Amino acid sequence: MAKTAKGSGEDNRQKIIDAAIELITEKSVEKTSLAEIAKKTGLSKGTLYYYYATKNDLIFDITETHMAQITGEIFSMIEENGTSVSMDILLTRLFETLLSSETRGRLHLFLVREAISGNSSLKQRFQNTYSQWFSMVDESYDRMGLADPDARLKAKILVALLDGFLIQTLLDVEPADISKIVSHLVRIIDPA
Repeated sequence: MAKTAKGSGEDNRQKIIDAAIELITEKSVEKTSLAEIAKKTGLSKGTLYYYYATKNDLIFDITETHMAQITGEIFSMIEENGTSVSMDILLTRLFETLLSSETRGRLHLFLVREAISGNSSLKQRFQNTYSQWFSMVDESYDRMGLADPDARLKAKILVALLDGFLIQTLLDVEPADISKIVSHLVRIIDPA
């Protein structure tokens, strides 16, 4: 991308995304305007509109970035450890990664709400990402030599638990003991 007065195109895009995430997390999507985002970034409205003509365009980019980060972290955990990683270590790192970022957690739940509330494009993105996550669990069972006909079902249980614990974490429900959760979960998904 061409240089702009305020920085490179990629720098500007990241500034916009970072500012939008912060404002949306604080105020909600409905109460956050593109003008506020431009002001927070120090970019002109015209520059912001060059990158994102509508708020939905920005939300979709944030969604893609968000999902790619989570998916990338999961893939890197699996690839980094290959067949030598135990299920409890993998699950502990997964839970710690997903539950540790309040901002990302709030954004994730906001985007889920938007998808459920009728944003069909966003809903489709979640469906695709969750399906990819379920397939990753299938693949990790295969890599660990644990072919399991119920792997996809176990993946759905795992994702549902993560979403549920994310909600509890953000609501400040009594803190979850990740080691105990993982211990019980391992017995369910890897009883060997």
